Amino acid sequence: MPKQKPKPQARGLAEGLRAARKECKLAMIEVVEKLDWSQSTLSRIETGLRNASVEEVSALLAVYQVTGARRDSLLEMARDVDRPNWLETRYADVPHQAKTLAQYESDATRIVDAASILVPGLLQTPSYIRAVMHSTGVAPADIQARVDLRAERQKVLDRRKPPNLVAFVDEAALRRRIGGSLVMADQLRHLVTMAERPAVELRVIPFDVGGHPGVNSAYVLLEFYDARPVVHLEHRRSGLFLHQKADVDPYVEATASLNAVALDPMQSVRMVESIAESYD
Repeated sequence: MPKQKPKPQARGLAEGLRAARKECKLAMIEVVEKLDWSQSTLSRIETGLRNASVEEVSALLAVYQVTGARRDSLLEMARDVDRPNWLETRYADVPHQAKTLAQYESDATRIVDAASILVPGLLQTPSYIRAVMHSTGVAPADIQARVDLRAERQKVLDRRKPPNLVAFVDEAALRRRIGGSLVMADQLRHLVTMAERPAVELRVIPFDVGGHPGVNSAYVLLEFYDARPVVHLEHRRSGLFLHQKADVDPYVEATASLNAVALDPMQSVRMVESIAESYD
């Protein structure tokens, strides 16, 4: 039976604490000397292999001089770290979950992104990303940080051995004119280019299919060589990680259903090319 990696919330907390330490330019050895801890304790906390107590997180944040809303957010994560799933409802310039999702994508052997309204994040162009951010009400001051993180996430597909990406895209996402005709034409041609890569499988779900499991449940399913799958759901002001088998299995089943109704890769590329031409 595959083992379970650190829970999503533990990974998110670990990333938040590691980032705070690096921002104040402290080496691990300096931190553990201040707190009289072992270096292995801090290392395991920063990798999510050991749950940090609220008291330990509070001590670390005092050393890192983290205050205000960011401190409150990390302490709340510490209090809730053992919850079955991780719901994040407070967004800063970049949500904690976005960074954790990037870590999971880097570890994954296969990523299934089922998108019903938007083009999947790993296949978005910078102009499309900005247009999405503007149209969904992201504060202008926060947009660049999110664009940069998404661009960083996309580098996972440039690795020598990238994860296999299966991108299910509803025809509605291809025809929704986000950012205008030029942005959409560029975005759809980028999809065609990416679909030429051996590790990227583009699967379009045409309008003719009617209803399907992706209509009301856009999701990212991440599969690993040595651990059980994880699902990430993103909503307007919240994000949710699911890692328990009973919660993940319905998305595994939904993926099989989408695979049965989506166009094959060659048909998908032809449809995307045709729609791209309509934007010219």
